[in-house]
Amino acid sequence: MKKITLWITALCAGAIILSGCNILDKANGIILYGDEEKVLASLKEEHKGQIEKDSLLVKLMEADGERLLIMDVTSAQYLIDKELLREVEDGKDSEAVPSLPEIAEGEAILFAKKADSNIHLDSLAVQVNYEGNVIIGDGRVYADFFLVLADEEFQEFEAEEKTMGIIQYNKDPDGIGGFDVEKEQLVKIEG
Repeated sequence: MKKITLWITALCAGAIILSGCNILDKANGIILYGDEEKVLASLKEEHKGQIEKDSLLVKLMEADGERLLIMDVTSAQYLIDKELLREVEDGKDSEAVPSLPEIAEGEAILFAKKADSNIHLDSLAVQVNYEGNVIIGDGRVYADFFLVLADEEFQEFEAEEKTMGIIQYNKDPDGIGGFDVEKEQLVKIEG
């Protein structure tokens, strides 16, 4: 009887532990965040199993101790095509964003954890519309909020310029690390 109880306990514990882990969702890419020079230098490095690499110009500003990452529609669409923009559901699971909402002239899209996030965007010369709890990859690694502007307005927007480097591999890149950038993020890239 003790053996049966022990086996049942072990099976239940194993099921609980594994329920939060998805073995099939291994990372196959890395996003590098930081200064253009360092990110582009890291992208020039060749690593075994690389399939594709790209860089995106983004802008960064800090407000109230939190970071706001600003990107243009073209960059946001690139992330959508790679299924890297993901909407958080039920607080933990996420699903790829299928498309970007329409952005009219003088408008911007805000992706944040909550609609009433504490970031002050009053100084922006655009109307900001909250469009959901959307993350890059599987979390908010580099910034707390994401703002998407029309391409023309992004060019004129005053903020610190940064670069996102995206590298896709044909295997799990865990352990490849060691890039000389501000932040690295393992991600699952589709498309």
